[in-house]
Amino acid sequence: MKTAIVIINYNGLNLIKKFIPSIITNSSNCNIYVIDNNSTDDSVNYIKNNFSNINIINNSSNLGYAGGYNEGIKKIDEDLLIFLNNDATFLDENSLYNLVKVFKENSEIKVAQPKIIDFTNQEKFEYSGAAGGFIDFFGYPFCRGRIFSNVELKNNYNTTREVFWASGTCFAVRRSTFIEHNGFDESFFAHMEEIDLCWRIKRKNIDDKIVAVGNSEVHHLGGGSLTYNSSNKYYLNFRNSIIMMIKNIPGKYFFQFLLGRLFLDFLILIFSIISLKFNLFIGIVKAYLFLLINFLKIKRVKFKNERIFKYYYCKSIIFDYLFRRKNKFSKI
Repeated sequence: MKTAIVIINYNGLNLIKKFIPSIITNSSNCNIYVIDNNSTDDSVNYIKNNFSNINIINNSSNLGYAGGYNEGIKKIDEDLLIFLNNDATFLDENSLYNLVKVFKENSEIKVAQPKIIDFTNQEKFEYSGAAGGFIDFFGYPFCRGRIFSNVELKNNYNTTREVFWASGTCFAVRRSTFIEHNGFDESFFAHMEEIDLCWRIKRKNIDDKIVAVGNSEVHHLGGGSLTYNSSNKYYLNFRNSIIMMIKNIPGKYFFQFLLGRLFLDFLILIFSIISLKFNLFIGIVKAYLFLLINFLKIKRVKFKNERIFKYYYCKSIIFDYLFRRKNKFSKI
């Protein structure tokens, strides 16, 4: 199976210097592509001058994570695409081998992610994806190994199992599947687009599998493009989460979701004021202003002969976390 490691980059010169050498060391059987979103920091020249075995695809502008990958993939022909952030690297070559192996062994697997480990504390999972993701009824995401800010030790989840979504930090997808579903939704720009893609894959064919691979590890620095407490990060997460839900949630749940989500986000807004988390406050307000203006433009995605399935792992992860003290995935 021909495999490509595909890295999106925008002004990530320092991250390229830090992570590309180990990526090359651990991926001898893969072609490596860097899709550059019109960087201005000499990233492209540095790669050209120091890594002749890396293929560079230049986009004409900063198209974000979603648009940047969609445009770049048009020029990549390998059977399996491994999306990898420019602030992440595989633990070793076995981790990459084990990730690719599951696709060779099971044709129903369309998407897979490794365990995402904190680069700065390698005994713990990293926030962005841990050991595979899920959402609750209202669209709030969480992971095996990470509930909100509570991150668990990496040895807690060593099995390979199905999950609802795979982390955009690093996940592999069959190219045929990615093309069939028209790639990422470019209106997202960044954040949540991988969850939306995974949901659309399952909606079209409920038998297609998305898995987290227990014996594969990627170490992720995090905050390479947007810091964790950035108001823009909060804005994209809240906005894109609701857009994703409007697009994909079964019609019979729509109004229950909408009313519940409005109520919960209002509570989070109040919390942001009380706790002086002004970036969170700004991000939520910006998200809802966008949604207020553009609500009628958001199109629901429909599939012929779709089999409705239970998309959510639990009813409310916020309720479970705050009132039932379920701060670990194993307790839910």
